[in-house]
Amino acid sequence: MTAPETDGVRIEILALDGIPEVRPGDDLASMIVAAYTNARPENGDILVVTSKVVSKAEGRLIPGDDREAAIDQEAVREVARVDWSGGSTRIVENRQGLVLAAAGVDASNVDDGFVLLLPEDPDASARAIASVVREATGKRVGVIVSDTLGRAWRIGQTDHAIGAAGVVVADDLRGTTDSRGRVLEATVAALGDELAAAADLAKGKTSGRPVAVIRGLAHLVRGLDAPGARALQRPASEDLFRQGAAEAWRAGYLAALQIADAAPPLGEGALLGPAGSETAAEAPSRARWTVVVPVKPGAAAKSRLDAPGVDRGALADAIAADTLAAIAASPSVAEIVVVGERPAAWAVPDGCRLRVVGDPGRGLRAAIAAGLATATGQRAVLLGDVPALRTVELDHALALAGTAARTFIPDADGTGTVFAAARTGMPIDPLFGADSAALHRSAGFTELHLPDGWGLRRDVDTAEHLDALRRTGRLGPRTTALLR
Repeated sequence: MTAPETDGVRIEILALDGIPEVRPGDDLASMIVAAYTNARPENGDILVVTSKVVSKAEGRLIPGDDREAAIDQEAVREVARVDWSGGSTRIVENRQGLVLAAAGVDASNVDDGFVLLLPEDPDASARAIASVVREATGKRVGVIVSDTLGRAWRIGQTDHAIGAAGVVVADDLRGTTDSRGRVLEATVAALGDELAAAADLAKGKTSGRPVAVIRGLAHLVRGLDAPGARALQRPASEDLFRQGAAEAWRAGYLAALQIADAAPPLGEGALLGPAGSETAAEAPSRARWTVVVPVKPGAAAKSRLDAPGVDRGALADAIAADTLAAIAASPSVAEIVVVGERPAAWAVPDGCRLRVVGDPGRGLRAAIAAGLATATGQRAVLLGDVPALRTVELDHALALAGTAARTFIPDADGTGTVFAAARTGMPIDPLFGADSAALHRSAGFTELHLPDGWGLRRDVDTAEHLDALRRTGRLGPRTTALLR
């Protein structure tokens, strides 16, 4: 919809006084009418109403000790996640189709233990308020419901129109000409957002005046059947930024790995970074990793692994030694923390930073926790029983782990976990054990969907697992030597 040209426009913005604290079930429209009457209503006025009071009146206040759970409830997809030492900022698309931080879930200026959700249908809310105000005052007014949003590329936040009724929200100038006769090809003025931002200058954030009147733009006021603020939401087919940078890079990288897995095997060190030419150590993670590896001593390890003619303890020792050798060769690894004992079958290479931490003896999770307690920076946990692991696979996994706060890789069966990682400053607390893949997903870890055939995903617990890997010819040299 195109707004008509006007000359010499003078705009006045008045914040309304006299609106009390809004509670669930309050008749907000009548409260607005009472305050608006003191401003001497005029035809063509545009009322801008802060979404928070609309949400409160509509009962969108819910118990919410866990704000993240409320965000999950309101989000339909995650666009990007920005991690910092105190937690994460999540940019999501919410149920109303808005892309914003935290799905619009707000815990400010509400009672402890509660959070406030955005209106269920902001355009419908605006129409309901406009209908009451028009009938009560006899004036042809428009209504905008506003909320505060951040913007890509710009510091700070500003108010946007998330709901509208009876107002032109977009001025489509495409196809018209400028003052020099050039055809405009892309210009669409976001009038609804401009009005919301202008009104916020009068309302303020902490003044307790949630409604402002914009006067002097009567040419923008229409019937209540005019398109609402949802018309300002860009269609998915035109959205060039549907993912954050890290998320888009990870998705493309993973897709390339799936394609590469069908091609000849990747050579050691073959890692495509964002620029197409980086080594594993230079890929997005930048900083190198401390890798915690739980390793049981040979006699106590692999109680379910029975290979005829092969000493079980020696075999477990060889499996752990092959795993550790592949890890030690990675340029992405700064240090290895072995929890338990260094396998006798492994000769520690020159230059390898290795620490051995005692196993507290209370199971796998306790062993991993003991190793992580000594690690700082970027930390990863890798099981010590992946004898077909290739160094290049670990390099890929660590590069991908650098693009999210916490990540995990399921085993070949899809139910267990072989790898978990956390970036610097992020808690990790991995959940290895039965059904650990589902547990990691529920705990908010990002799953890395690496190719099924990779040795990284092939942990060995039984003779059947070992036989399957032996047929591929990809077992490490120490394990292969024992099985001849």
